[in-house]
Amino acid sequence: MPDRYQDIFKILADLLPPAFGALIGLRNSGHMTPIQRLSGFACSFILSVYFGPAIAEVLHLGPRLTIAVAIIVAIIGMDVIGGLLALAQRFRTAPLETAAAVWDVIWKRK
Repeated sequence: MPDRYQDIFKILADLLPPAFGALIGLRNSGHMTPIQRLSGFACSFILSVYFGPAIAEVLHLGPRLTIAVAIIVAIIGMDVIGGLLALAQRFRTAPLETAAAVWDVIWKRK
């Protein structure tokens, strides 16, 4: 095989675990619109590409655990993005009540 194909396969091999994790996270996004799902998938994928290996490097993990960390980061990223989208939707309908509720959660008032 020519070297350029091997390089392409190496790049794809690095990108498959984050895509798989983001796809798993996408399964639980039933309340999102298609545009929100697509943007959530892309953001989760990008977060996983960057933060998965960074976390694994800080924790001195091997290649197999790096893949697992990338998948987990993508799944958690998709959930976080879904939560942020739900918060933005709620903020659009009732901004003051939402801000007060967030403030109460941050300061553990309720």
